[in-house]
Amino acid sequence: MNSRILLGGLLASALAVPAQAQVRAVVGHFAPFADTLEGTAVDVSVNGSVALPGVEFGQFTDYLDLGPAGTYDVEITPVGATDPAITFSGDLPEGDFTLLAVGDGANQPLDLLALTDDNTPPDAGNVKIRVVHAAPFADTLAGTEVSIRTDGGDVVGGLNPVPFGVASGYLELPEGTYDLKVASPDGRANFIDPDAVALSDGTIVTVVATGDGANQPLGITALPVGALQVQVPVDLTGTGLFANAATPGQGAQIQVFPRQDRVLGFLYTFDTAGTNQAWFHFDSCNSAPGETDCATPGAFNGVTADVTIYRSEGGVFNAGDQTTLVQEGTGTVTFTGCDSVEITGDFGNGDGVVTLEYDRIGDSLACTSALQ
Repeated sequence: MNSRILLGGLLASALAVPAQAQVRAVVGHFAPFADTLEGTAVDVSVNGSVALPGVEFGQFTDYLDLGPAGTYDVEITPVGATDPAITFSGDLPEGDFTLLAVGDGANQPLDLLALTDDNTPPDAGNVKIRVVHAAPFADTLAGTEVSIRTDGGDVVGGLNPVPFGVASGYLELPEGTYDLKVASPDGRANFIDPDAVALSDGTIVTVVATGDGANQPLGITALPVGALQVQVPVDLTGTGLFANAATPGQGAQIQVFPRQDRVLGFLYTFDTAGTNQAWFHFDSCNSAPGETDCATPGAFNGVTADVTIYRSEGGVFNAGDQTTLVQEGTGTVTFTGCDSVEITGDFGNGDGVVTLEYDRIGDSLACTSALQ
């Protein structure tokens, strides 16, 4: 079902709309109080008349012409019930508004979040983004706190921490492609990871974090665009020790950094002559040896990443900084399951591209659904 409700003449028959309406509002249902979409259906009444019947979680309207500035009474009633679950009464001055049903009635109370919209255009070459936290996934406000970050882990617009029910002001940013995510305040756990979105010059968008992770899945809806595709968030699944029983004494140590959507690892093996040990280092940041900045943050999606492969040489046991990293080639790290990984690449030994297959040693720290 399309997340947007196109009403046509429905409001015209339910409300007395003047030729030049002074109050406009977007109405959205983001209250995950039931575990089926049908169970979330509500009727929205404005000033005593049912204006929007059978609205389900995730649906929203275009701007509706409500009428002149004044007092508006809004009631939101679950379909089949007699008493409203959410009531709102307030003076709406001339202008544009966004009215969002939020809460789940369990973790966080049901409520109507009334936001004042600013549809003045951004400066040339810019976009305007507003962020709303409407995901009641914990039973305390502190437990719902999140940060809004780039895929590389940087906090956007000072949005940290943001608790449930809070809307940011409008952030004016350069037009371009934005790959953002909703994470814990410390950035170590990712909650929602939408696909990258291209925003063109002049775009004005309200980004709403939705769902509770129980009744309804966590997600992102961009008003007026719709629900965004989301990825399985990067977690610690890939972190651990890996080896292959067919090649004892060799293996890999892999570390995942959810905050940066990054995977880094070390291979301990031998040269092709079997005379010396060989150490290799790979990193999805693909930074030059010695660089501390991450050249390609966000390159790991929890399953696979392209990496640069380096060989360590010149080192002395328990001695200073003689070790150097020599780039041997590029490769790909792919987790083929919760406890298995393939590392394919050129290790500079004359064998060309080689695929190494390893299984986890010990228990996994976590297991994302993408690998199950």
